[in-house]
Amino acid sequence: MFNEVEKEIHGNIPRYLETLMDLVRIPSISFDNFDQKFVIQSAEAVKSLFEKAGYTNIQFLTPKSGRHTVYAESLTSPDRPTVLLYAHHDVQPPMREALWNSKPFEPVLKGDRLYGRGTADDKAGIVTHLAAAEQVRKLLGDKGPNLKFIIEGEEESGSEGFAQILRENAELLKCDAVIVADLGNFAKGTPSITTTLRGMSAINVELRATKAPLHSGSWSGPIPDPGQELCKIIAAMTKADGSITIPGFCDGLVPPTPEELESYKSLGMTEKIFRNDGGVLDSVKLKVSEEEILLSLWRRPSIVVTAMQVGSRTNAGNVLQDTAYARIGIRLAPGMNADRCTRLLVEYIQSNIPDGLECTIREEDGANPFVTDTSHPFFKEMASAMTRAYKSETKFIGCGASIPGAELFRKTFGDIPILLTGLEDPECAAHGENESLYVPDFEHGIVAETLFFAGICSNMAY
Repeated sequence: MFNEVEKEIHGNIPRYLETLMDLVRIPSISFDNFDQKFVIQSAEAVKSLFEKAGYTNIQFLTPKSGRHTVYAESLTSPDRPTVLLYAHHDVQPPMREALWNSKPFEPVLKGDRLYGRGTADDKAGIVTHLAAAEQVRKLLGDKGPNLKFIIEGEEESGSEGFAQILRENAELLKCDAVIVADLGNFAKGTPSITTTLRGMSAINVELRATKAPLHSGSWSGPIPDPGQELCKIIAAMTKADGSITIPGFCDGLVPPTPEELESYKSLGMTEKIFRNDGGVLDSVKLKVSEEEILLSLWRRPSIVVTAMQVGSRTNAGNVLQDTAYARIGIRLAPGMNADRCTRLLVEYIQSNIPDGLECTIREEDGANPFVTDTSHPFFKEMASAMTRAYKSETKFIGCGASIPGAELFRKTFGDIPILLTGLEDPECAAHGENESLYVPDFEHGIVAETLFFAGICSNMAY
């Protein structure tokens, strides 16, 4: 069976790539300051794919934002396992378009990588699900699993309405397991199942000292500079080693088990690999030792200034600015709570505002960290399928990023297997310029998911 599946999928890769490229051409950026008609267009394109494939009960599940989540199903028998397949069709902004080697929404195949925004994160996940479902239907017909698809439309902008979608459609979406195809492999060619995710939250801070900008020669000195004062507050949040100074912020951290530590060690991460994958400048010293790199990424929190503005870089002058702004993001390790940590961050800033400056803080929605139990047989089945498809041993890894839907699925469906897979790799530049998909792993991922579907139906004791 394996050789037949592998051959059939290999022959269809050009068609699957063309489907993916059609989706990538739609600039479905789900942030409010971009034209949302493209998110709607993207949802309609995904819906059309399900219609052409002959699925049933195809519909939009629409949150208040109007950014459609697409639902479809392919049901066989109540006696067969039911798997809910998740991906998202919205994407990040292109960032600095001048740094792209090709246009972000005009996909280009160069060698073994497909370039374009959304190629890896996460429109490849949509096509992987569709392709694997197509293959298992050919292979098993009505003896295959029940498949339900949920393709979200606002994951990149925080999944604000996704909890409501799950809550209101819990019976429709009821399943025995979920595959979240929005993660990645530890390295290209190394199949990986993610077992932990960091949580996330963010706040927007603005400090104001005067009613309007002032001539720096005439006014600076007596009046506090909002830019400097905001920098001081932010700098005081961490120590030289990057650890967080906010009282109580790290309470509740869950340490990795000895088995997890051994697994991390087996991955062979070195400082050289990390520097190369991240494009870290030779002169820059890391905050942690080589042995702690993966622990820092996967099991410890971090604070990052994701945006900052004091005046305008393109129109800089000799001005004492009236305001300073920063967006401060936090990544939360397993055991931490997003609401609690956001509150502590806000309280810390409010208690450290100097000289009576006016402070405005706006909180964004957050997501809690996620940890999954890999003892369920579905994890063994997926690991086996991936090992065969990639011809390389499957690794269980952590991830420093956040997938809000993972914890929401658990809250909705209880303690069922939630398998976190995906096609990103350290070279894919997800969220950055020149995002790309490693095409061989795209093919391997489709083979693996097809084998998993077949495997869970041949082992009905699950």
